[in-house]
Amino acid sequence: MTIRSRVMSNSFLIHDMIRICPQTGEALEEQSTPAVGREQSIGLVSPRNGYVSFQIIVGLDGATDADIRISAEPLKGEFGEIEAEEFVYYAEWYHRVKGKYYPDALVPLEEGASSPRTFSAIVKKNDVQDQAYAACWVDLFVPSDIQPGEYRGAIHVTTAAGTGTLDIRLTALTTVVPNESYIVADLNSYADNISKRMDYLRNNEHRYEDGTYNEVERRFFRMAHEHRCLLHYLPYQHSGKIPSAFIPEVEGRGKNIRVKDWSRFDEHFGSYFDGSAFEGTKRGPIPLPYSYLPFNFHWPADYVKFGTKGYKTEFATILEEFHRHFTEKGWLGTKFELFLNHKKRYKLFPYDGDETRFMWDEKINDIFYDLAKDVLERKDGAQFIFRTDSSWSYGHHYEKYADLIKLWVVNQQIFSWFPEGLGVLREAGCEVWTYGTAASIHEPLLASAIAPLTAVARGVDGFVYWESTLWGDRWYETPDSNGSTALFYPGDRLFGLLGPMPSIRLKTLRNSGQVADCAERWIREQPEVRRNAIRDAFADAFDVEPDAWWPGRPAFATLPPHQWEDQMFSDAPKAVLHKGKAPDAFDDMKRKLWGILG
Repeated sequence: MTIRSRVMSNSFLIHDMIRICPQTGEALEEQSTPAVGREQSIGLVSPRNGYVSFQIIVGLDGATDADIRISAEPLKGEFGEIEAEEFVYYAEWYHRVKGKYYPDALVPLEEGASSPRTFSAIVKKNDVQDQAYAACWVDLFVPSDIQPGEYRGAIHVTTAAGTGTLDIRLTALTTVVPNESYIVADLNSYADNISKRMDYLRNNEHRYEDGTYNEVERRFFRMAHEHRCLLHYLPYQHSGKIPSAFIPEVEGRGKNIRVKDWSRFDEHFGSYFDGSAFEGTKRGPIPLPYSYLPFNFHWPADYVKFGTKGYKTEFATILEEFHRHFTEKGWLGTKFELFLNHKKRYKLFPYDGDETRFMWDEKINDIFYDLAKDVLERKDGAQFIFRTDSSWSYGHHYEKYADLIKLWVVNQQIFSWFPEGLGVLREAGCEVWTYGTAASIHEPLLASAIAPLTAVARGVDGFVYWESTLWGDRWYETPDSNGSTALFYPGDRLFGLLGPMPSIRLKTLRNSGQVADCAERWIREQPEVRRNAIRDAFADAFDVEPDAWWPGRPAFATLPPHQWEDQMFSDAPKAVLHKGKAPDAFDDMKRKLWGILG
């Protein structure tokens, strides 16, 4: 029998939906009790094949330079155990946001006195004024092959005050988290933002040729994949310009245009499309479910030729070559999107391809569908689909273009004004996502958990955060946009990590995504009945009406979209379900769901 002494312990455990002020030890989340219990044990509940998270709060007692070490015992149950290696530890990095210190960046811990990533070294580098508490985020992976039941173990925390022991109790459920995502959590970004924002890449002018770019980028994609997200990297700029590594080499003009060399493109993207880039992750080698094509107003045909037979020939010929090549390579598990992201307000092109506001620009949909229809209408081989990102004109377009456009990504507020649109799009065989912005660091973590649950309640296929890698040059102090445009952080400058570090908000999104995917899988077995049961469980947990996902339509929605003004949106209905809710609402919802699923 193990004797566990806590006489010298100055550490305690908290769950994953609150964060702690490093100066006072009180909860930072709104609607939570500021005082946090100094619990020496924690009870966790998790489906198998998924992660469950918690936090260790370490009292520093003024000794920020003291060595701090964390280790775990295996969790043992009646029929087996979960190895200690399934615990993964991160030091929580504090940023200054809205006049307070909030933790968000997560620095993976590494043992060794000389490492810059020991817990003590990270706390010292963070240099928080008057810091009295440090926080460690812990991920525990619950393997799929263990038996459901109760497991117990401990974590040991050694500080200058001595070694304390914290008890861990886990209930492993019958439910198994699927490896494939049922709800797409799309983290959008733009080529080549990673190079612009990482010292290691932007200082290397040969990064595409020497392989360093592909290596670093793959680590971002792998991190997104392991967090049940899709890193969605638009390959062209608003001008239509494309970095060389994102397209094959093309030669010729008119009817003689052709792809000269696929090797650079295949080396860059092939492992994403066959899934091999994700070997060794917990979810396994699943191909990217979606990927942008590089086709746009200005590639492969020069926009100078727009409207001519030559433009149509060049565009259609290269698109056909893409389809043939992708089919021959066996890239059949990814849906490849023809998406036009150009905006006329940037004065590069005379039309909006993205978020059409002026109705006379909608003809772009018809023009480019006609250019691409021979491929888009193919039923064999690689899957190519026409995508639109819709906002202003959604209410006018969902019926008109449902038969041409098969992936609709709709502004989340405007989408909620037209509940009837979803049925029209579903009847036409369309997939539907909503889009918005990630929660800022100072918002409650419930704001980061709500998007996957809202997708399930509404019956859509996914959601998009429009930017995920814009962390800013001084992210370690205050990230750009208070973090709403970054769910990753670069590890190179401070810690020598040639890739990304996750954020707490990314972890929260993953943990919610696991819940959403389990619920959605169950629903799709009997959607007519089960969607309502899950919707009611969510509404009960969050204390909202069952139809709160559809808040009503503003009067101005009857006006032509070009007459809408920004102030109108501020006053218009919004389905904001997490505001004013306690962090425990998420745990209440999970308990209700596991009661249904088992």
